[in-house]
Amino acid sequence: MTARSKTTIVTGATQGLGRAIARTLTTLPDQHVVLAVRDVGRGAEVARELGGRAEVRRLDCASLTDVRRFVAEWQGPLHGLVNNAGVQQVAGTRLSADGFEETIAVNHVAATALTVGLLPRLEGGRVVFIGSGTHNPENRTATIFGFRGARFTSIEALARGDADGPSDRQRGFDRYATSKLLNMLTAMELARRVPAERTAFFTLDPGLMAGTGLARTAPAPVRLLWSTALRWISPLLPDTSTPERSAAAAAWLLDDPDVVARSGEVFDFERKPSRRVWPAARDPELSRRALDETLALLGTSLPA
Repeated sequence: MTARSKTTIVTGATQGLGRAIARTLTTLPDQHVVLAVRDVGRGAEVARELGGRAEVRRLDCASLTDVRRFVAEWQGPLHGLVNNAGVQQVAGTRLSADGFEETIAVNHVAATALTVGLLPRLEGGRVVFIGSGTHNPENRTATIFGFRGARFTSIEALARGDADGPSDRQRGFDRYATSKLLNMLTAMELARRVPAERTAFFTLDPGLMAGTGLARTAPAPVRLLWSTALRWISPLLPDTSTPERSAAAAAWLLDDPDVVARSGEVFDFERKPSRRVWPAARDPELSRRALDETLALLGTSLPA
């Protein structure tokens, strides 16, 4: 890493979109990428593939204790943070180390804790959250796969695991969709509260990317379908992309000088404002609630 390097943290960077984002960033001038991952061994393999412009640091987003350790140990300025780490549980309710429902804990609570904790290091930097069109109950592509949109009640209830789905599978889909809505709301609200010249916040909707690790907790037949048949079918469906294409959009959000003025926006993999955003998600009161309730759950506040 040189004195001129722009350091960007990518969570969950051992596979899928996170790995593609890390790879894309290392092709840009003066970029140094930190792979913040739970599996340090796999992270080291990816770092070796990417050469000397990537390093590995341990981060388990299922543990707020580990998130806080990571923040406390971080030294130096940051150019970017990509909150990519995510899970989708469809085989029953699992709890994080803190006793929170794991999907909400990893996809939203940990991402918010990491972002707020690192804000003092992100002066002049950018944060990218990963959204999804599954949050929108009017998204026809998502409904084909069984999603029925986000079910935001309260952060406390979601963290407890409260859900009204009729099956483990539906509850898992609902929680995932809700976590992605919360990511969008958090980015929007942070953009309202923090001047863009200080830190800019964006959400990337990467589209449907068959073959990634998202279905790793699903039953074996679903995993097989996700990794094989859907890779051939998905180009025929709307709102579909590839990890490489969506990673290029993420790198654009982190590097383009003109996009800072659009802090708070949700962009798609074509680098355009997403048409898949549920109109209700634009309600400022909803985003205020999402952030304030999450900060209360974390027992923290935004740095001055």
